[in-house]
Amino acid sequence: MNWMTLCRLLQATDKHLPSQQVKLLSKGMESFEDKRLLAKILSLDLNSNNIGLAKAKKWLAKMFEIFEDELEGLYSAHEDMGYAIYYLDSSAETQTHTSLQNIVRLLELDCGSMSTQSYLLVKDAIFEMSALERMWFIRYWLRVPRNGINEGICQKAVAKHFKVKVADTKKHCNFNSLSNVVAYYQMGSEPPMNLSHGSFVAPMLAKEIPMEKWPKDKVVDFKYDGNRYQIHKQNESVIIFNRKGKIVTSQFPDVVQIVRGYPVSEAIFDGEIYPVDSQGYPLEHKHMATRVHSKNVQEAMNKVLVKWVIFDCLKWETDTIMNLPYKERLARYLEIPDQAQRMANGGDVLAFYNIAINEGFEGIIVKDASLPYESGKRSAGWAKYKPPRIELDVVILSARLGEGKKSNVFATFEVGVKAPNGFASIGNVGTGFSDQQLTTLTHQLKRNVESFDFGVWKFLPRIVLQVKADLISQDAKGNYGLRFPRMERIRDDKFVADINTLEDVEALV
Repeated sequence: MNWMTLCRLLQATDKHLPSQQVKLLSKGMESFEDKRLLAKILSLDLNSNNIGLAKAKKWLAKMFEIFEDELEGLYSAHEDMGYAIYYLDSSAETQTHTSLQNIVRLLELDCGSMSTQSYLLVKDAIFEMSALERMWFIRYWLRVPRNGINEGICQKAVAKHFKVKVADTKKHCNFNSLSNVVAYYQMGSEPPMNLSHGSFVAPMLAKEIPMEKWPKDKVVDFKYDGNRYQIHKQNESVIIFNRKGKIVTSQFPDVVQIVRGYPVSEAIFDGEIYPVDSQGYPLEHKHMATRVHSKNVQEAMNKVLVKWVIFDCLKWETDTIMNLPYKERLARYLEIPDQAQRMANGGDVLAFYNIAINEGFEGIIVKDASLPYESGKRSAGWAKYKPPRIELDVVILSARLGEGKKSNVFATFEVGVKAPNGFASIGNVGTGFSDQQLTTLTHQLKRNVESFDFGVWKFLPRIVLQVKADLISQDAKGNYGLRFPRMERIRDDKFVADINTLEDVEALV
């Protein structure tokens, strides 16, 4: 079936309760021959297309031959670009017979520049669509469908349609994208649940959880102020992935030699590499930049010593163990060297926390010993506990140039968190940056400019920062702001999808 069929299904599920959406999507899947593409679109399992709201306004204003101010007025009235274009020409009735395969291709086009062929392809496609099709296309083009259909709802709908247990579908999605899971279900096969050497697994993430919700059956580790890495070992072959799945083996030949010496033929470890002084005590995270960005690896190794610590294992010999409870996974690899420092059974958690802080570490991670490894999820099964200062992962939204010696670089940055309609600003940060970091950020940001107006440069949301602040405030208009914010780290290792949400911010106010 085609794009119009999917748009009607999306319209039918709009503004329904999640349980109703699951039923409607499950029933609606019957109309689609290639359900894999349907799952790919609904779950937003799409490659980046480098289009943001500000750039989309320019494109659409040019396409429809209207002033940007006119389009801005429509957007302000509806707070949804899809609706804005729908009401711009709600009488458009042409129904495209475009396949879902072509829609996926259009949604994944690189729209970084209006001067490319992508603009003409998107324009031609939009003008072949009805008003309803345009509305839903633009929403998915901007990756803001505004229909409440998240990955969890998609998984439940798929499970219901194929008569599979939801728990099984969730397990399958630990190893495969939802679209691939659907492809296997369509073939009548069970998706593979075995990890392979060299096949990256999205890492499980921790979140801040109140003490009263910590699990009773728990394992407590030090929280290390380094970079997260996944290391695959198969005999002499060692591959190091950063948390984004990029191979960075060449940066850490010292760690490769350590892992090669482990008494196991094959394994996939999850852990952290952090900088240390000559006595083995942790250094500030900024020293990791030398190891990550230096072109002379040997020189970087001489300047910055590092330690590698293991805090989980996803595969042991020929067995994929990530779906086992954590305490069972831990039992498999506990005798391997370089373990994260863990609290003894029955120990005092707060005393262990004080030891971690005293030794220069960030805090502790409290892990539910009964849970499997939840790939790609910020799970309540891992609770991080650190000194009581607000810490957030945010994305840069805009910036201003500095003054005096800093007049040629960006020096003040507006930052934001994920929100239902895109991103919500939570104020500005201008401290904690070295001169070199400001120069690097300026070069990176200028490749992602969306607009420039009255001294403010706006960017596509691409660069993630870790910031700390004393508290979060809220003014009479409901706007949030950080008190005494400071940049702690440029998170090259994090995707924008991993940053904190507006819901997280509201919980901290």
